[in-house]
Amino acid sequence: MKITFNDGQELQIQQVTEQTDGALLIKTISAHEDQLKTLFSDQTTTKRMSVSERDADTVVYENYTKLDAIVKYTAGILGVLMYREGEDPDSRIAALEARLKKAEEENEMLKGCILEMSEMVYQ
Repeated sequence: MKITFNDGQELQIQQVTEQTDGALLIKTISAHEDQLKTLFSDQTTTKRMSVSERDADTVVYENYTKLDAIVKYTAGILGVLMYREGEDPDSRIAALEARLKKAEEENEMLKGCILEMSEMVYQ
């Protein structure tokens, strides 16, 4: 199985899986940790990655440009954990916090409107 990057570079890999949190996990034994960091840190290189196995259909992964971690497994297997821009856990938490803050502000505004309406009814 091999992965072909946007710039034409290729890497022999063992497995590619999409994780439940939206991450892409790529496992390989054919590269060192430093090589993987260099390769997967380049956003232009990882913008489009095609995975093919023998004569099977090619699967294309696009916009996985944020390197999150290099994971070391037993037997020399290294895993690369990639996210799409804006879909990594930190970005998702920041977006949720912003939505929560906006909802709290809207809630306060609604409380004020209800109080004003209550005052008008009792006048």
